Amino acid sequence: MTTTTPTVSAAADRSSVSPEWLLLARIEMIRYARRPAFLFGAALTLAALLPYLDPAEPVDELSMIAPAALIGLFGITLSAQRVWASDRCADAAGSTPVPMATRTLAHLAASVVPFTIGLVFVTVSYARYLTDPPPPSGYAALMSDGWVLAVWFALGAVSCLGGPILGVLIARMTDRRAAPILISVGLVALAIVFQGLFEPLRRIRVFMPWTYWGGPFGIDGDPQRSMVFTGSPQWWVVYLLVLCAVAGLVALRRDRAWRSQRNGIALGALVVIAVVTCLAAMWTGTPDTVVNPLPGDGTSWGG
Repeated sequence: MTTTTPTVSAAADRSSVSPEWLLLARIEMIRYARRPAFLFGAALTLAALLPYLDPAEPVDELSMIAPAALIGLFGITLSAQRVWASDRCADAAGSTPVPMATRTLAHLAASVVPFTIGLVFVTVSYARYLTDPPPPSGYAALMSDGWVLAVWFALGAVSCLGGPILGVLIARMTDRRAAPILISVGLVALAIVFQGLFEPLRRIRVFMPWTYWGGPFGIDGDPQRSMVFTGSPQWWVVYLLVLCAVAGLVALRRDRAWRSQRNGIALGALVVIAVVTCLAAMWTGTPDTVVNPLPGDGTSWGG
């Protein structure tokens, strides 16, 4: 009796997240914010807002590439490296390291840091959009303010959250140092294929975590003509956030002691929701590609 009770108690403790995770999350947030790669990417991203100080400079949807690439995409490798570094520290601690699930949750929480920069970028861009209406030849002129906000929030902010979360998942799935870089390159290649330029792939492109929703992609005789692609960006935002939750939960479940029927059911439910919201993003919203009736002038608004 005296020997089994502590064993059961220890197992129960390992099956839950340590209450110290908030303190560890704060530490990991600070460490993430101090990383030179993050600071460099954040500085370049915020510098991309400087042209908006000129009232004559329009807000271009291509500007959303800045936070997505410099913070979100680079965040995949940066986040994975942070996980591996904390694992080495845990191994060096000996027999009483912080549980894996606790460390994983702290790293997931640190993703709030890059997400904040992306959110600032989108907020400033959208505020400028509201005060400076889009040109009639642009494609955002065809859509509502809510449509534009959903697209920009997904491209410029959610990408900054999803990239680091994906990095945590990669680090929990493998210890191969090249994995984050290879996956980043693969995502870029897929984004090029599924960006909406190829009409047969236009509807299914929304399964990607980053894709275009329109732009001056041109038509025969007018290479700068603006158009809006099919789908619902509002549902796409929900889909992307659910994907983040799925990735985070899978990363947490890499700790064997944390696996349970309850979070297994939760994971299954999230996967179902992801499929449903992805299909909703494909088949609701704009039913067909919309071409602006006005000739293109090379100016692009939206995302």
